[in-house]
Amino acid sequence: MSFLKSLFSKKQPPARATLNHPSELQLNDIFTFGDSFALPEAMRKQQLQVIDIHTLEFQHQHYAQIIGQGSGQQLVYLSFPNNPKKLIKLSLLLTRNEVETLFDLDAFSEIFEEPGNARLTPLTTNHPYADMVADEYIQEEFMISGYSHQQDYRGMQPPQYTEEQHGREFEYHCLEGSAGTRSVDIFIFENGDTDVYLSFLRPASEITELWMKGE
Repeated sequence: MSFLKSLFSKKQPPARATLNHPSELQLNDIFTFGDSFALPEAMRKQQLQVIDIHTLEFQHQHYAQIIGQGSGQQLVYLSFPNNPKKLIKLSLLLTRNEVETLFDLDAFSEIFEEPGNARLTPLTTNHPYADMVADEYIQEEFMISGYSHQQDYRGMQPPQYTEEQHGREFEYHCLEGSAGTRSVDIFIFENGDTDVYLSFLRPASEITELWMKGE
C-alpha cells in the first residue's frame, strides 16, 4: 500500500518561472524587439534566439553578453554593464569594411596611441546602422585589461586566472558619444584579433517579448 501511495504521489516538477527581463535570458530562449524607430533595421521588429552567452570581466565588474540570431546571419549582442538608469547595451559587431565606411582610418588609428585622446566624427549618416551612430565620439577608455569568458557566470565569480582555466585576455578601448548613450567598443585579444562593436544604451522595454525555450 505504501508502495502504491509513493508511486502515485510523486512530486511534479516545478513550473518554469516566467521571463521578466532580458538579463534573465538563457540559451535557446527567444526575444523580440519592438518597432521603435530608435532601433536599426537589424533589430527593429526582429525575433532572435539566444545562441550563446559569454561573460565580460573587468577589474570591478563582470556581466553577461547574450548573443542572439534571427533568420539571417546578423548577430545582435545584449550586455548589462552597470549604469545608473539600468539601461541595456545593444551592440552590433562591425566588419572591417563597415569600420572603413563609418570612420576615417587615420583618425581611428589614434585610438591606440597614448594617452588615448582620440575623437571620431562619422563619415556618413547613410548607413544601415545610422540610428545607432553618434555625431561625434570621444575616447573614454584606453588599454583597460579584461577577460572574455565563453561561459555564463551570472550570479557567480569567474574563475581566477590559472594556466588551465581563464578567459581570453583583451585590451579594451572605448569612445562615447551622445552623452554616453552611444559608443564604439574595441576589444584587442592576445592573438591580435580585434572586435569593433557599435553600441548604444536603450531601455529594456525595447525588447517587447520574451519566451523560454519550449514555450
